[in-house]
Amino acid sequence: MFEKGQIVKFKDAGGTAKVSRIEEDIVYVLDDFGFENAYDARELLPVVEWQVGAVEHKDKRREKSAPAAQQIDRLSIDLHSHELLESTQGMTRYEILNHQLDKASATVREARRRGISKVLIIHGKGSGRLQGEVHELLRKMGGCEFYFADFSEGGYGATEVRIVNRLQ
Repeated sequence: MFEKGQIVKFKDAGGTAKVSRIEEDIVYVLDDFGFENAYDARELLPVVEWQVGAVEHKDKRREKSAPAAQQIDRLSIDLHSHELLESTQGMTRYEILNHQLDKASATVREARRRGISKVLIIHGKGSGRLQGEVHELLRKMGGCEFYFADFSEGGYGATEVRIVNRLQ
């Protein structure tokens, strides 16, 4: 069941150790400090490592599709950074956040310009920082009401905006 050099876990304690020798049902292991300790084989579990072959491609970006019939009267924007930017490499969190807020603001302004009364802003649940910043932006913009979207559209991870004043 066990072999010399194999990594094992303890059933009743945390941590791992390396098998140094085996004598019948007694397995001797070296701990992190180099001490050899004896355990009954039933007290140990082998650590199994799975080998995964090479992954050819990273997940492909979703293709943009035409809006569903019920969304024609509403604009939507997903503020997740991987949806807005090709790469965030070299950008600070502050720069990414400002880019996301600029896109949210531009989408609300575009809806006003087109006479569209609803906007769905997908900000994700996360720590709530982006959500809070989006809600503050909407308060400052004025002329709109906002609330969390239906759960089928993201719930607490999305904000539905209803434009009540088309000016600005």
